Amino acid sequence: MAEYIDGINPNILKWARERSGYSVEAAAKTLSKDISFIYECESGNSALTYAQLETLADKYKRPVAIFFFPEPPEEENIAENLALRSSDIERLEPRIHILLRQAYARQLSLMELNRGSNPSENKIFVDVHAQLNDSPIELAKQTRVYLNISVDEQTGWSNPTEALENWRECIEEKGIFVFKDAFKDDSVDGFCLVHDVFPVIYLNNSRPTVRQIFTLFHELAHLLLGKNGITRDINPAGEKIETFCNQFAAEFLVPSDDLESHLKFPDYDDNAVEKLASIYKVSRPVILLKLINKGILTYENYLQRTKGWTALYEAHRDQKTENESPGGGSYYNTQTAYLGPRYMELAFSKYYQGQCTIEQLSEHLNVKVKNLSELEDCLLRKAVHK
Repeated sequence: MAEYIDGINPNILKWARERSGYSVEAAAKTLSKDISFIYECESGNSALTYAQLETLADKYKRPVAIFFFPEPPEEENIAENLALRSSDIERLEPRIHILLRQAYARQLSLMELNRGSNPSENKIFVDVHAQLNDSPIELAKQTRVYLNISVDEQTGWSNPTEALENWRECIEEKGIFVFKDAFKDDSVDGFCLVHDVFPVIYLNNSRPTVRQIFTLFHELAHLLLGKNGITRDINPAGEKIETFCNQFAAEFLVPSDDLESHLKFPDYDDNAVEKLASIYKVSRPVILLKLINKGILTYENYLQRTKGWTALYEAHRDQKTENESPGGGSYYNTQTAYLGPRYMELAFSKYYQGQCTIEQLSEHLNVKVKNLSELEDCLLRKAVHK
């Protein structure tokens, strides 16, 4: 019979669960127990076996040792700084809470790897500032000049995948690191965390590429405003800051002056919208947003069309999932896409310069030591074929 262990701090049990976004019901299900058992453990009236503690520690993404601390560690509750209502925070999936902590850890890694100094010569978050009463249109124009990417260069990219890679590289060159991950929650497209030296953007890699492109610039707007942000949908009737960031992203990706030269369709049906979206390598809702602003379409039309497209997308996604074979793609290719070449090259270079140990390198890249050589090989192969 498994022995129950002493010394677990019940306050930390509750703290770890809540910080990870899990309900009592979810914790109980993990242990195949009734919810009363979790309440008893978190009040100190019942004990856990070591195996049960390991299971909860793994679910909450916390080291086992932390549950024996006298007090919860001092840790910023990042979710509370996302400019969300408390009810919205409560609805965030646990996976998002974990990724927010991961993003914060990445900022600490960047500080450590760079010895507290951002290596980018030009830093957009330092040189370009915005206020909510500014014009998002003018900010978009200013930002495009700063990034030095013309509309002709953008429209010349072959597909959205190439566009996203180029935009990511361009923004990272200006001091903002961009990471990806599978959010496992399609209600969240991405988020950003401000920082005096290393602001970061996270994109939901499970979302369509064109959606990730819009999210990238929506979050960039948040950083230029100096505000943490989280992207849920492209809603032209949302809260003021979200409306500002949507308008900025839409104007940046589809400049109104340039769009005017393409508005030659007799009717702006789905085919016309698709053609416009393909020119700029953006999603169809972005084009709808621009057409609303020009008075060509109404918000009601936007809702009707996006609802239909969402239904088709979800049906296609579900069918694709049913037909996919188990196993998925390469782990190393996935991690390289998530971390990005710039961050990986930085981490490996510091290791070879003797500025971090292999164990520290493993922590910075969030992979096991035994997987580092394969991950590096994957990075080198991608560099050769680029």
